[in-house]
Amino acid sequence: MAQEPVKQQEAGLTFYNIDSFGLTYRTGTEQSLWRFNTLIISGNNTDNSTSTTVSKDKNTGFDFRVGKEYRKELADKLELRYGGDVSFDYRQVKTEFENKSAPNNFSSSNRTIYEPGVNIVVGFNYMLNENLILGAEVLPSFSYYSVTLTEKDSNNNNGTEIKAETSGYNYGLSNGSALLSIAFRF
Repeated sequence: MAQEPVKQQEAGLTFYNIDSFGLTYRTGTEQSLWRFNTLIISGNNTDNSTSTTVSKDKNTGFDFRVGKEYRKELADKLELRYGGDVSFDYRQVKTEFENKSAPNNFSSSNRTIYEPGVNIVVGFNYMLNENLILGAEVLPSFSYYSVTLTEKDSNNNNGTEIKAETSGYNYGLSNGSALLSIAFRF
């Protein structure tokens, strides 16, 4: 008689480039799991004011990845992970500057970045115990980016808005492409 594959789920934390963290959720069987990662949900808002200037910066962004991973037992408590992800990154950066000592002296910029891509997943899991997994993987990647920039400056063209668009692609593998995770299996 054939046995039904054992269903499992995992949830945990991920650490990317050592300075960014996120959440992971995986579901499937012991050998094949769907993976959902939110690597970065970030933002900041900075207001700097002096008696003569006002400067405001606002950054927001998120990264999301979904894919499939396969596992193969290499030794007791050690598994090989391999597979692939599709990804989507979004970032928006807004900057405003005003010189209060000169009338109508201001500038602003708004940069919006969209970056879809694909990643190859190659890594290892170490089973700390029956329910706790420590993982490490590298993510060779290819992505396409599209940037829209809108700038306004009172010193150029009487404050007329200027728009620019840029696009291109990124690819590669670096030591910054490493993802560490700790997950709880249930």
